[in-house]
Amino acid sequence: MTIDRRPLSRKPGKDPDARSAASRTLPLLLALPFVVLEYIGRAAFYCGWYLAFYVLCMFRPFSGLMVLAAIVMVPVSIVVSAHPEAAHGLPFWTFGLIAIGLVAFALAYTLFVDWLTPSGAADPFERYRGRR
Repeated sequence: MTIDRRPLSRKPGKDPDARSAASRTLPLLLALPFVVLEYIGRAAFYCGWYLAFYVLCMFRPFSGLMVLAAIVMVPVSIVVSAHPEAAHGLPFWTFGLIAIGLVAFALAYTLFVDWLTPSGAADPFERYRGRR
């Protein structure tokens, strides 16, 4: 003995899955503009991401120059502590703080660019820098 498990609202002889082709494609046609907008948005996001990474990599050598400037600030601080009139009113410890700030900014910039790197991308300007 088999039990009829169809809902009671069905009429015998009518198949509820037998819809017209137009009614089956209508949801797809309504969703198409949103899908296109989604892919355009994704493409714009990834283009912006790669462009930002490219521009930030161009300025990465300046972080190396900031470290060099911080190294120079240490002897300047010593000279200013010996001859305060050479700094036009700046105390000697200002140069030490500037040196710490330059090193901190250079390190943070390098870490930020490494964090921002898109998956599969490499630094395009690595070949122009010296071997480390």
